[in-house]
Amino acid sequence: MNYLRLFLCYIFLIFISACSSKKNNSSSLFDLDAIQRKGKITILMDNSSLSFFEWRGKNMGFEYEILDSFAKYLGVKIEVKIIQNQNDFYKCINNGEGDIIACNQAITLTAKNKIDFSFPYYTTCQVLIQRKLIDSLMIKDPSKLALKDVYVTNGSAFDSRLKQLSNEIGEVINTRYFNSSPSAEDLIEMVASGKINYTMANENLARISNELHPNLYTQTVMSSKQKIAFGLRKDNPKLKNELNLFLTSFCSSTHFINLKKRYFDYMQAESFVPSMPLKKGLISPFDELFKKAASKYGWDWKIIAAIACKESNFNPNAKGFGGAFGLMQFMPTTGANYGVYPNSSPEVQINGAMVMINKVYNSWSSIPDPEQRLKFTLGSYNAGKGHIDDAQRLAIKNGLNPLIWDGNVQVMVRKLSDPVFYRDPVVRCGAYRGPASVYATAVYQKYMSWK
Repeated sequence: MNYLRLFLCYIFLIFISACSSKKNNSSSLFDLDAIQRKGKITILMDNSSLSFFEWRGKNMGFEYEILDSFAKYLGVKIEVKIIQNQNDFYKCINNGEGDIIACNQAITLTAKNKIDFSFPYYTTCQVLIQRKLIDSLMIKDPSKLALKDVYVTNGSAFDSRLKQLSNEIGEVINTRYFNSSPSAEDLIEMVASGKINYTMANENLARISNELHPNLYTQTVMSSKQKIAFGLRKDNPKLKNELNLFLTSFCSSTHFINLKKRYFDYMQAESFVPSMPLKKGLISPFDELFKKAASKYGWDWKIIAAIACKESNFNPNAKGFGGAFGLMQFMPTTGANYGVYPNSSPEVQINGAMVMINKVYNSWSSIPDPEQRLKFTLGSYNAGKGHIDDAQRLAIKNGLNPLIWDGNVQVMVRKLSDPVFYRDPVVRCGAYRGPASVYATAVYQKYMSWK
């Protein structure tokens, strides 16, 4: 009997050891060691101004830039996987489809039951998104939302907050959902266009969206401060420890301070106040420079003036989104290609932009109508020609006229933020989220008003 007991204990210990080994092997498939062996870290992101997007030929996004720095710190490449449905992030990370979640995720008790979190790198709060109306019609006190329809993603932190708020005020707030589970930015655009009246977003995203949609009011606070962090699987302790070490150092660095300024504290199109009042009949202090640059290529100078007005409101020192600079809001890499740098004079900035615009215009020789060709050029100046090419191919595929901007290619530019469209094989540049669909029309209208 004693031998039998010893034998059974031995078998039990082997079983426990095997289970433990299996668990450790399973964990090591995705933890830091495996990432370094592969030489690649996969980030699950949404296509948004905070997470990841492509603008003017550059991969951008506040969270993307943080994690790109982390990948370089590890000595590995970064791979981005866009998740279409916000409710799929937890399933995808736990299935091993990615290593880190980056979707402006607030740390909540509900979320902590499903995933682990990194060191928080930002704090924000939830705000109400509504259109600007006269003061008496805007919701500035959350308790006034009783019986109002507020659209959010089902199961999101905003959904939970509305349920709590209903209980706090003792009145029903009509929480509404879309079957398609649109992103926070999609819902914000619906409010801006008048399709819905209210949604919610984190304040940091709302601040960026306000620049794209100046008709929005985003000052009504709906929650206390919340910690924003990256999500990880619970069985990846090495990756979590390394990410926390990186974030602890990175978040106190000058690089991070400048990153926050570029995304949240930049001056987009701030007014330029000339030292002397403008003479009657002048559009800007730079009219003569616009005329001189445009005359070299046979352009109407008011077109390039309209671009400068839209881009910077004639401020030669403007600092724009993602590092764009100056009168014409060149990105650093693009500007260097045309001999334009942040310290360049207004004349150099204008000349560089004129060369670029003329080059892009010539590339659209397939567009027969001059007005439409100009709009294609303006859209390309804002988004990059590659994205407009993508939108043109999508227009053909969806039965729209690829040679007409208004209501045709313009519509497809807007659709490039939708995973259903940007995953289409004809799309080569990938996801795009930006104002090009409305930018071209706005600049053209400004030009026509001066003409």
